[in-house]
This record gives sequence, C-alpha cells and structure tokens, in this order.
Amino acid sequence: MSDSNSGVRRQSTYCRICEPICGLIATVDNGRLVQLEPNRDHVLSQGFMCIKGRSMPELIYDPDRILTPMRRNGPPGSFEPISWGEAITEISAKLKALVDTHGSDAFASFVGNPPAFDFASYMWLQGFHETLGSPWKFGVNAEDAATRMAASAMLYGSPAMLMMPDLWHTDMAVIIGANPMVSHGSILSEPRLRDALRGIVNRGGRVVVIDPRRSETARQFEHVGVHAGTDAWLLAAIVHVLFRDDLVAREFTRRWTTNIELLERAVKAITPRVAAPRCGVPVDQIEDLAGAIARAPSAVIYGRTGTCTQMFGTLTNYLQDVINILTGNLDARGGWVFPWGPIDFVKFAAMAGMDTFGAIRTRVSGLPDVNGLLPSRALAEDIMCDRPDRIRALCTMGANPVLSSGGGGVRLEGALGELDLHFSFDLYQNETNKYANYLLPVPSMYERQDIPFAFMGNMLRPAAFATDAVIEPLGMCRPEWTVLNDIARSMGLGGAYSVAPLRWLAKAGIRLKPRTLVDLILRTSRCGDLFGLRRGGLSFAKLLDSPDGVSLRTELPVGVIGKYLQTPDRRIDLAPAAMRAEFARLQDKGPDCAMTASYPLWLVGRRESHSHNSWMHNNKRLWPAKRSAQRLQIHPEDAKRAGLSDGEVARVDSPGGSVTVTVEVTEEMFEGNVSLPHGWWHAGGWQHANSLGGANSNVLSGGDDWSIEPIAGMSVLNGIPVRAVSLNSGVGAPASASRSETAAPVT
Repeated sequence: MSDSNSGVRRQSTYCRICEPICGLIATVDNGRLVQLEPNRDHVLSQGFMCIKGRSMPELIYDPDRILTPMRRNGPPGSFEPISWGEAITEISAKLKALVDTHGSDAFASFVGNPPAFDFASYMWLQGFHETLGSPWKFGVNAEDAATRMAASAMLYGSPAMLMMPDLWHTDMAVIIGANPMVSHGSILSEPRLRDALRGIVNRGGRVVVIDPRRSETARQFEHVGVHAGTDAWLLAAIVHVLFRDDLVAREFTRRWTTNIELLERAVKAITPRVAAPRCGVPVDQIEDLAGAIARAPSAVIYGRTGTCTQMFGTLTNYLQDVINILTGNLDARGGWVFPWGPIDFVKFAAMAGMDTFGAIRTRVSGLPDVNGLLPSRALAEDIMCDRPDRIRALCTMGANPVLSSGGGGVRLEGALGELDLHFSFDLYQNETNKYANYLLPVPSMYERQDIPFAFMGNMLRPAAFATDAVIEPLGMCRPEWTVLNDIARSMGLGGAYSVAPLRWLAKAGIRLKPRTLVDLILRTSRCGDLFGLRRGGLSFAKLLDSPDGVSLRTELPVGVIGKYLQTPDRRIDLAPAAMRAEFARLQDKGPDCAMTASYPLWLVGRRESHSHNSWMHNNKRLWPAKRSAQRLQIHPEDAKRAGLSDGEVARVDSPGGSVTVTVEVTEEMFEGNVSLPHGWWHAGGWQHANSLGGANSNVLSGGDDWSIEPIAGMSVLNGIPVRAVSLNSGVGAPASASRSETAAPVT
C-alpha cells in the first residue's frame, strides 16, 4: 500500500466474507475506501463478486462500529471508552489472577466465522491457549461443519481431510443440503461454482438438488423434495439399492475398503419402501437416483450445512461419502477427490495438534472437540457448573454465540453474567459481547495484510494470492494478534506463541510477526521457493507482486488415494462401530414424516443473498428499512391447514421454544416443511439491525435430547419438529416454550 493517503488510487485485493474469496479492485480516495469492484483478471473469480462484497465500504464506515477500546461500566451494553494501555493492563492483571488462583482451565475462548479468514488472528489465539496451557476452545464450527469433519475422521483418518467435489469434470452432481447459488459454496473455495454446475448440464450431464425447498439452486436444475432432517433415510436406501442391484464398484472396494459386508448388513432393512414414507421421496425416485449415480461415467454427491446440522448429521455425511466410494467415484476424475494446495493442511493440522476428534470433552455433557474446537452448546453449562475447574474467563473473537448457538443462546445469556472476565474482539457490540467487560476494536478485512491461508487447500483450481492492507486501520483498531501478544507479555509470558522458544525470544524482545511465520510455511511448502533454491517458487512477497494471483494447478489430482489416506492400514473402514450404532438409532428413533398432531411440520434453515450469519444486518445497502426482513416460508396446503395467510404474523412453536415471524406462503416449500433464515433478532449496539426485527430461529432448537447430534455434539438446527399457529387462533404455546423472540419489532 502506498504511504500516501492523497489522491485516488486503485488496488488489487480480495473479499473475505465467505469461502469463494473473490478477487476485487478497491478504489481509495484520499485514504477512504469508496468502491469495491470485481477483478476480471483474478486467477479464480475472473470478474465474479456478490452484493455483499460490494457493500463492505458501508460496513467499514458504519457509525455503530467500535473504533476504541471500551470497558463496561454498568449493565450489559453500557460501555465507556478507555485507552489501549488501560485495557491491556486490566485484562492481563485479572486473567493472571484467575489463572494463578484457579489454574489454566479457568480460561476459554469462543471463535466465530470471520477470524477464519484472517491468517493471523486464529493462529495467535491458538498460541495464546498454548501459552496459558488451556485446551478449552469453543467455536461456531459446532453449529456448522463438525459432523462433516467427524465423518472424515472415521473414513479417511483425519477430521482435517475435507474432500472436494470435482464439479468442473463430473457428469452428474447431486447437491444435498446446500444452496450454492446463494452461499457460493462452503468447505469449498470456488467463486465460479455457478459456471461449474451449468457446465455439467451443458456437457449433457445432470445436476440434482435434494432439498426441502425449491431453492435458488434447485430452480435451475432438477429438484428432489425431501423432508428436513430425513436425509439419512434417503441415502441409506440408495446404498441398499447399490448392493441389491449389484451396482457396487467391487474392484475398487476390494482394494481400498474393509468391512463392506457389515455395511451391507446395516442397510439391508432400509429398503426404498421403508425409507420413502419417512423421507418423502417416492420409491421409484430413490431407485432411479441410485441407478443414475452408479451408471454415470462420473458422479459426485456434495452436501453442506443442511446435511450437517441435523439429528443424524454424522451419519448423513458418512453416507454421502459411502455412495461416492461404493460407486467408484472416490479419487476419480469427476468424483470425490482429495484436496490439494501449496500447504498440506492435513499434515499442518497434525503438526499443530489440531486434527483432533474427541481429544478433549466438555466438562458437563462430555461433548467432543472436532479439529480442536468444542461445541458451543456446552459453553453455558461449563460456565455455570459447580466444578472447581469451571470456566471463569472468556475471550470471544468475531463471534456471537447468543444468536448462533443451539437453543438460541437463552442459557448462555445467563451464563455470561457469571463470568469473572470476558473480553471480546469485534467490529460491533453484538448480542453476546454486550455482556463483556471489555470490547476491543479490530481492523476490518481491508485494513490488514492477508493471505487466504486456511482456504488454499479447498480450491478446485488451486491458486495462491495475497493482499496488502487497502486502507489504514480506522480509529484505534489493532489486529487481534498484537493485542494477544501484549496481554501475554503483560502477564509475564513473553507472547502468544505456540512454542516455548518463540516465547523465550519474545521475552528478549525478538517477536515473530504473522507474515514472517506464514512466509516461512509458504516458502518451505511443496510450491515454495525454498528461499531461492526453487526457481519460480512462492513467497509472500511474490504473491503481493502478483495482484491477480498465481495459478498452481488447473485441476485436483486423482489416483493418489494410497498416498493421501491417513488411516493406519491405508484403507477405508466402511462400517465403523459408531456408524453401525447410528444405523440402529436411525431405525429405532429416527425422524418419521408421520409427525404428531402437536408438531406437524419440519423446520429447515435458509441462507439469504443479502445476509451472512448474524453480522451484516446493520448494513443499510444490504438491508434498507423498506426491505422485508426474515420470513417463514410455508407451502400453501400447510398454510391452509394452519389457517395462515401470506404476510400474516404467526407463532412458530417447537418442543424447545417459540418465536413470532411473518409468513410467506410459497410453493417453493416441499409440503410438510417450513423454512426460516438464521442470524436474526438483534439487541446489540447496531441500531439499524435492531430496528429490522425478526426472530432468533435457534430458539426453536432447544429442549429434548434430540436437539444434540451425539457423535460430533452439534446442535440440531434442521429437521426440528414445529407447528405454525395463527396469532388469531387462540391456541396456546407449549408448556416447554422459552422466551418468545418479540423484543424487537417484527416487520
């Protein structure tokens, strides 16, 4: 970045809202970011960007943004500005006293989605934990992808092994529980995903979208309606057909798998006739889909959040992979292929001690960590328990678990008041950190140097790029890593480094910076320049000098299974004991679309093109006052039975809670299902977001034992049994209902 803030300049950079990480051109006028445009020459995005990316200047200069350190001086939401010196001195003194008195187990952190896009903050938070000796890291991963990672751990030997759908080359793609026309893909960095899917059809192939809603993606391709939360019935029945009709790739499975006979036995009773009335997909459609996948020259099943956040999330993700494996589409062009990037992230995660599954468990419920992060559902009880090692100090970083956690954060709000210390890094005062003792302002994505470190292994067309800061940090904002270093140093620990030698050097005044560390990792990677020994190799400086990025491969490798599998015997166990038990649980207690009269509908979540989780609703360009906020989508027949009309405000009840929302009657819903976007109901320091109203859909996920997926500990946020009730009907709320989300006006 130029040292001068005078005049108008244009600079190459990239977006860090979501995983496509699109290349952009920023226009800066006298030091102020005034416009973001697509970079048509970018190696990956080639001119694509979405409305959210265009709207980031409004977020950066939002008057509600936190720009100075703040200390709470009264009830939640009451803060006064303080200096950085005061903030660091007070936080470090209080944290040191708590750790000295109660041990390192007294400290925990909760990390949200945005820090994953900052190569420095997450690394330094990990280092801060290593420095203190605390393993208690909670994260939003437990409401997003933990079941996907648990399935990978069982099948491939590592939860960090995130397989990729080879969509640019496949003849048939089955998309389940995902809406890439809106989300642009997840656990997948491919900004041209729309083009990849359309290309399948243009080549004469098929794209089949399995969803309880005729989503934006389903409208453009073939749609198979399914009842929310019943995907495991459908997928298990497909596996049954593959065995029954001898459609299994026997040569491949003999070479690379074990226990195939146990898998066949586990699905023997789950016939299409048994599954159809439960999942809502007709028998002939199940059989045709199984045959089409098996007989296609190449095929792949790709699932995402919808398949993860349900009662049988791990089983559902395991079954997707099993179908890819049984049909010979694993490690095959156009199939389910191993990830590749300049950095081998499976090995990196192992070296960093982050490729864990159940290495530690939460104090009260015993829920497992996945890739080093614990389920957010357990945070409240681990704060409020009577154990001497309970959580007493909390750091939240780019997170809002009061809105994002299962159960709607109702218990967590009470638990946050029990903490002795809570400091939070964020752009805004939100519904969670309004309970903090200290709010610490951080740079936005365009106020820092960056590299998509965590996402270079998720690309279908591997590439590398980096960016300088586009503008100087506003106000008193400081990067999270510098503040964590300062707190650790003030505690007498040197710095927030994962290894002791770096802490010793820090005490001597030699402090390693994030760019130096990442440059070292990059230069010694499979694509690195080896400090000049490999001609044409990568370094951080070279990427900064390549504004449009560097292409590394045009496609992902295949035929590498023997090298990439992490299991001890280099084979895939097709019937792990935990999954055999899940098959039994599915048949014993699995969801059945013959719902009770009390809760006749299934609830599924929904992504919105102008929204991203809980942190973009204060942006008036995305959400002007005239834009309709959150809507409950319901099929006309279901609306008729419930006595609801379009535009009416209704109450939605589940066994765990109630919310009030505005109804949208639409034939896009598969009958028997309703859809409600997440991330709404605001009561923080963001005034415009507060005025938009809406309801916290996660309130509905609280309650019975079905609300937690037992393998990965994720909250059940899809496939929740609900009823929709007209407020004019006089029907009372269920006895177990928690607060009704009407604190903000419903629009």
